Amino acid sequence: MLLEARRTCRALADLGEFRPRDEAEAYAVQDAVIEGLGLAVAGWKTGAPSPDADAGFAPIFEVTASPAVFAASSLRLFGIEAEIAFRLALDLPPRDKPYEEAEIVAAIGSVHPAVELVESRFADFHSADPMAKLADNGSNGALILGPAIPDWQALDLARPPVTIRFDGVEAARTTGNTGGDPRRLLAALADHLAHRRGGLHAGDVVTSGSCTGLVFARPGTTVAADFGAAGLIELTFPVEAS
Repeated sequence: MLLEARRTCRALADLGEFRPRDEAEAYAVQDAVIEGLGLAVAGWKTGAPSPDADAGFAPIFEVTASPAVFAASSLRLFGIEAEIAFRLALDLPPRDKPYEEAEIVAAIGSVHPAVELVESRFADFHSADPMAKLADNGSNGALILGPAIPDWQALDLARPPVTIRFDGVEAARTTGNTGGDPRRLLAALADHLAHRRGGLHAGDVVTSGSCTGLVFARPGTTVAADFGAAGLIELTFPVEAS
């Protein structure tokens, strides 16, 4: 059902009797969608509702540089989240022992401002079941990256200064990553992938959860996520002339 929704761009009401009953089934659906689409995984997303909560994970199929352009006709939600993303310099291969924070920090090659473009295969994103959203690759549409942040170690990664503007008007600003320190979430993803898909690899991009909450743009909007000295992310949703 999810593959058909992606191929036809037709929204699903729900998954009915096929709704995943738990995270294990949701992740099994993610794996099946990856195989069914036949696309390379371009990145990964992680996040958590609180600093003590278990993290969730999903693949991303499109990672692109800012400024980015997405045709309005290709989207339904236009969801925008400002985030911090990592690009790895070292592999984090499968193993039984959990990864420690020092190993995670050593594996980070660069840190980037990012915007996750939130998209859903469900007609009513807001009422969709949480396990169905997880199965739908965490409602990811794409990830837009800015340039590497110099001296990122000095930045508060959980609360970077960010202001999101739609056509120059403020739409959101930093509220803080609900999952806490993004390095914790990166470690959780490494442990998750240690048991599936061959772990994480040098060059992989990982985004770590919203720092601003989720806000919704509209067709034709120009979006700017201003991270101050850490960089600027821009994307537009042009409307095709009829």
